[in-house]
Amino acid sequence: MSCSSAIGFVFLLWTTFGFCQFGIVNDPDGFCNVRSEAKFGKNITDKLANGFVVYVFEPKQNWSNIDYYKEGKDKNGFIYKDRIRLVSDFPQIPLKTSNSENAILETDKISIELIQTRFIPKNHKFGYFQNNNAIVTEIDGAKFFGTDGNIPKREYQSIKITIDGKPIELPKTAFRDLYEPTLHNTRANYDETNDILYVHSSNSDGAGGYDVVWIVEKGEYKTRSVEYGF
Repeated sequence: MSCSSAIGFVFLLWTTFGFCQFGIVNDPDGFCNVRSEAKFGKNITDKLANGFVVYVFEPKQNWSNIDYYKEGKDKNGFIYKDRIRLVSDFPQIPLKTSNSENAILETDKISIELIQTRFIPKNHKFGYFQNNNAIVTEIDGAKFFGTDGNIPKREYQSIKITIDGKPIELPKTAFRDLYEPTLHNTRANYDETNDILYVHSSNSDGAGGYDVVWIVEKGEYKTRSVEYGF
């Protein structure tokens, strides 16, 4: 799903993290209902527990349209907008440096370094659309993000985090299918109360845009969420 088909708006969204963004369920009852329509009624399709990550589109009146991944499926619905807290609402970890090779975000308590490297096609296996070698559909037997059927040029090499002196390195499984990093778009927010770090970025080769958030909870990598954002 896309926020807009207009190229100018896409570019603005990509570079400024406009409205499509990640949020977490935050309901006084400990969970919230997902509905098939933006209204109350006999339309509940799912329930999501507090802390569950969703991808939020621009609210319409009192309802937020969301995408999310659950039980092996991509799903969509509506949540009352005050049941969501946006990841960007938490205190931000500033981006200190960014170049073609790495990005560093840092405070006195937290340090994050993301490193990218050149994608080497000969080190990978490709699947193609109906045996058409011009359209790549799989890399190393898996769906991938970052291009619209082209062979990637760049990939993540590592993501390393330090919180209160404790080193945390994200496993390769957290990013091995994510290509064309846009390091200067990297953002991070920290929920100090619950000791949860959110590292997120909008990446693309210009056509295969996606948003990703990695979640580190209490000093351990927990999960990630990836959505086609633009």
